[in-house]
Amino acid sequence: MQAYALGLIPHWAADPSIGNRMINARAETLTELPSFKPLVDRRRCIIPADGFYEWRKEGSRKVPMWVHLKGREPFGLAALWDVSRKPDGGKVESFTIITTQPNELMTPFTTGCP
Repeated sequence: MQAYALGLIPHWAADPSIGNRMINARAETLTELPSFKPLVDRRRCIIPADGFYEWRKEGSRKVPMWVHLKGREPFGLAALWDVSRKPDGGKVESFTIITTQPNELMTPFTTGCP
């Protein structure tokens, strides 16, 4: 049985828990980091979504905010993917979402609301 995981598990990774730290990949450094560089030309994909969570700081708390298009239509998130092997020989397909600097609509979520 094939498994799927959010959080990139590179094919060379000995420990699949590395995926927990590789959920997002910054567009500005994709071609510099060894985990992403070989995937940029051959393992790109689009992840369909109808929204995503951003965490807004409210004092010392982080509050999840559901972000979606005004009309709630689906959209695509740019991503990279790879296939790794589980110890039992099965495959795990994993991916990481490509992110970038927030635009003026997203900045309040990443810096806290004024």
